[in-house]
Amino acid sequence: MIPMDTQLGQQEKDEMVVTRSTSLLSPQLKAMIRIKKKYLKKLRPEHGSNSARLGHNNSDSINSDVNLQPKKPKKKSRRRVMFPNHTLMCKPKRERSRAKPFLIFFSIIIFIQVYNAIENLDDHVLKYDLEGLEKTLDRELFGQQEALEELMDHLKDYLSTYTHQQPLALSFHGPSGVGKSHLGRVLTRHFRSVIGDKLVVQYFSKHHCPLKDAAQDCASKLAKRIIEVVTRAEEEEQIPFFILDEVELMQPPLLDVLKTFLRSDQTNEFLNVVYVFLSSLGQREITAHILHNASTAGVHKSLRQALTFIHPLWTEPTVEIIPLSLLEREHVIRCFMEEMTLEGFYSDTNQVEALADELAYHRAAGKQYAKTGCKQVVGKVNLL
Repeated sequence: MIPMDTQLGQQEKDEMVVTRSTSLLSPQLKAMIRIKKKYLKKLRPEHGSNSARLGHNNSDSINSDVNLQPKKPKKKSRRRVMFPNHTLMCKPKRERSRAKPFLIFFSIIIFIQVYNAIENLDDHVLKYDLEGLEKTLDRELFGQQEALEELMDHLKDYLSTYTHQQPLALSFHGPSGVGKSHLGRVLTRHFRSVIGDKLVVQYFSKHHCPLKDAAQDCASKLAKRIIEVVTRAEEEEQIPFFILDEVELMQPPLLDVLKTFLRSDQTNEFLNVVYVFLSSLGQREITAHILHNASTAGVHKSLRQALTFIHPLWTEPTVEIIPLSLLEREHVIRCFMEEMTLEGFYSDTNQVEALADELAYHRAAGKQYAKTGCKQVVGKVNLL
């Protein structure tokens, strides 16, 4: 065994050798060694793989550049779904809804019903030939475009079905000579040709009830006639028409009877009726409005107020008031040409102009409105 003294001596000799070797180094080199040892201890645990890959002989600058490069994000590993060996790897089947076929079938049924309803409405309107009526009115009635459009709108809407909640009452008003009576004749002729003579009644106050003393008797006869025609129309599933001309000459008992038939609290057969009233009542209001506004638009309210003072018939909401406009000079010329053609005369333009100048006119807003309309046309043509 080596004595303890010899071992201590040997250690002291080694330390002296180390201190001598370190003393030989310069202070700068010692500082570099200390810095290297200090930072290499911090970098080795984090970047050991890089330093091992690059080697211990690389410089510190190279190591720092390598360490500053960004790391690529690691891809997350997806777990595979494992299936047992005895099962098939396939997607689950979607169950078909049992309600879907019933929904499609139900939609088809509704579509067929709506289509049949529309076809039935068209067939019901075609039975009255409203297109033919509109063409006839455009050809024979002059200067009443607004009134004719309103008339056709009401007829198309009402005649499109057989069941109604209230009767249709159209009350036409206008000055003398604007075509009221001619409108009544055209409507009577047309509807008699499509639904028969027995379901269309044309009533003239001056002819059917000329005596004022017999007004009550006339009212009873008119009520009886309406009941007979409506009953027949109910059996034939048709809508009857009552065209009443010269309503301004009707006595209060007659107007009272008509008012009772316009109520909506009647039996069904009396709700499927069309009434057409033709009168000159309210002609002052219409003339004043047209001369001031050059149109019948907006005259309905003032006209209804004037009519309610005459009789409560026009207070009924079922009564649609339609004003007829004054005829301009060009419309009167067309009346002359139409009448001369019917009488077999050659319609000379200069002759027609001369005949039109013989009439009296209202002048407003650069237009000339005939005071008597086409009332005197027939008499003047007969003098040729």
